[in-house]
Amino acid sequence: MERRKFLKYGCAAAVAMPAASWPWAALAREVESEQDRSELHISIEPVDAEMIDGQIVYMLLFFSEDGKPRPVLRVREGDEIRIEISNNDTAPHGFAIPGIPAATSELIDPGDRREVRFTAPVGGSYLFFDPTKAPLNRILGLHGALIVEPRLGTTPAGSPTPFSRASQTPALQALFDALGTAPRFPGQKWKPGDPAREKIWVFSQTDPTLNARVASGQSVDPASIMSSFLPRYFHINGLSGFDTAVHNGTASEGIEAAEAIMPEGKQGQPTLLRTMNAGLSTHSPHIHGNHVMELSENIANGAIDVRKNILEVDVWRLSPLARKDMLLPFERPPDIPAAKWPPKEEPFPLRYVMHCHTEMSQTAGGGNYPQGLVTHWEMTAPIE
Repeated sequence: MERRKFLKYGCAAAVAMPAASWPWAALAREVESEQDRSELHISIEPVDAEMIDGQIVYMLLFFSEDGKPRPVLRVREGDEIRIEISNNDTAPHGFAIPGIPAATSELIDPGDRREVRFTAPVGGSYLFFDPTKAPLNRILGLHGALIVEPRLGTTPAGSPTPFSRASQTPALQALFDALGTAPRFPGQKWKPGDPAREKIWVFSQTDPTLNARVASGQSVDPASIMSSFLPRYFHINGLSGFDTAVHNGTASEGIEAAEAIMPEGKQGQPTLLRTMNAGLSTHSPHIHGNHVMELSENIANGAIDVRKNILEVDVWRLSPLARKDMLLPFERPPDIPAAKWPPKEEPFPLRYVMHCHTEMSQTAGGGNYPQGLVTHWEMTAPIE
């Protein structure tokens, strides 16, 4: 077993270090081969991670084959998938994907490796994690996103969607057909495969006291975690607070990771938000400036349920292990009258916050979201 890796997450208190040491770009980068995305390799590694306030916290993370942390695995519906998992920790671990029963490994001993083989299910967003000592290893950081691209994702009218034709509902088809054509949604259709039109938000929380107990070798009873869990850091893709959006102070090494979180585009460029909660706390994401459309959620067995009635909301609930796909339409913000659009008083880009309405993630670290679940989205220009 090699010694723990060191990862620097917080850029607000950044110090100079080689660019290769920064994990930013990998936080939302896919693990795939140009020749074959069906053969994937990940490893389990212990790390010392620096949080946004400079505190060093022991964590466990999945790494891609080329050494990048927190990989996003992307496959295509119907493909035969093989994922090999290597355990480079000193304790046994596992691997599972709810909604895909065949994607559960036997226990992986330290220094050993296992593989799972399965047929990629219908298009949608899935979580993978280590179910050993649940929920302990998952909330220590052993979780990630699996994105399944539909083999046939268009509506009968030819509009692209993130869902397989067989699982689309009439309401979903009507919404995606309306994008770029209906008076309410002028602009463009949704564009699959465009990183600017798709954001993956994996929510998690870190209780540094719990992590320190595990790092020191103390035995932790999983049944006791819920009653004592006191998270201090609330993450999107491993980042908190100030680091989750691009701003003037963003370190150059951190821009790519912040861009992977922060929606940005012109009016009429709808963006898919794949939201998942890998942690132990319930979240209530709230977006200013636009309502969002709730397209799907996972049901009891982990499968994906596409909405028969598209819900238009400004807050959505994500309980632990919940997954919901949302559409941010990039409409003209309703607080700006149509007669005054585009606005003369306020220059573009227009910036609107996304924050969590669950109180403890708002007040972490003393309030004002310094370590909380928050980012923002930007409308860069009106339709030209």
